[in-house]
Amino acid sequence: MGNTSLPHDRLVLGRLIANRYLVEGPCERTQLCASYRAYHLGTDRSVLLRILPDRTGVTQDACRRALSIAERVSALPDPHLGRTLDVGLVAGRFPFAVYEYSKGRSLAAWLEQTGPFASERVIAIGRQMSGGLGSAHDAGIVHGDVRLDNFWLESLACRPEWVRVLGFGLSELPSAARDGSGSGVFPSSTRRAADAERLPAYGLRADLRAFGACLYQLASGSPPAAGGAPGAGSETPAAVAWAGHRAIARGLSLLIQRCLQPQREGAYQSMSELSADFERLESSSASLASELPSSRPPVTVIHAPAPRARVAVGQPKVIVTGG
Repeated sequence: MGNTSLPHDRLVLGRLIANRYLVEGPCERTQLCASYRAYHLGTDRSVLLRILPDRTGVTQDACRRALSIAERVSALPDPHLGRTLDVGLVAGRFPFAVYEYSKGRSLAAWLEQTGPFASERVIAIGRQMSGGLGSAHDAGIVHGDVRLDNFWLESLACRPEWVRVLGFGLSELPSAARDGSGSGVFPSSTRRAADAERLPAYGLRADLRAFGACLYQLASGSPPAAGGAPGAGSETPAAVAWAGHRAIARGLSLLIQRCLQPQREGAYQSMSELSADFERLESSSASLASELPSSRPPVTVIHAPAPRARVAVGQPKVIVTGG
């Protein structure tokens, strides 16, 4: 997926960014971000460099404010918070952020490649996402730009899929068209972090609603309507995405609806509350999976004077023994 407001790869690859990051190769390119593997000359190690679309009016002071917020998040002990190393500008107009390097892709890129995720996978990934955001919220820091591009999904041999939350502080960088560079679902989720600090309840709810939009998109493959939560009696795509575990899929559907609820009553009040529901869903998922019968069809033995038996594909297996 391309974006004309992002610099072309040929203008970035092999170049030295900010006199210290040598861009070695592309990682991914989505509508809202271009990610590269870069070599940090100062520390002699690889880093993940992400370039955002052109944001006219961004200053070095704004980059320093963004980095200050990101560094506060990086100091938190939660393992799902990506560590931000630097924030700056490319060619004076394209903001960039630098993170510790890890193999993987953003959830936006994975979704584009594979299509909707199974509900069981959404639950496992969502628990990690909400845990990271919740740790930041507990420290008094809102994200302000929650979208799939800002969740980095690693696939490591030593553990199952692992999520890191990126993008903290970048809502400090002004843009002439926030609707195009934010979540694209709820404009309120893109209010500047400084405003969110003055209105903490507003900032937390904005993150929660944008987070619900991410979950909906992972489970259905498309963002929810801008009008907000699905009807209370409706079946969201998340509820039918996992036919094997209907109870869990329904639980995920209700969780998404509570995130998207526009009214305060009935909606989640904190990421910690949401994380607790994710943990319950994941525990139920594991217990139900252990109770499911084997998919192998039963074997029936019949004693009959027949030389052979014909077995239809997909039907219970019948073994006939001769007399």
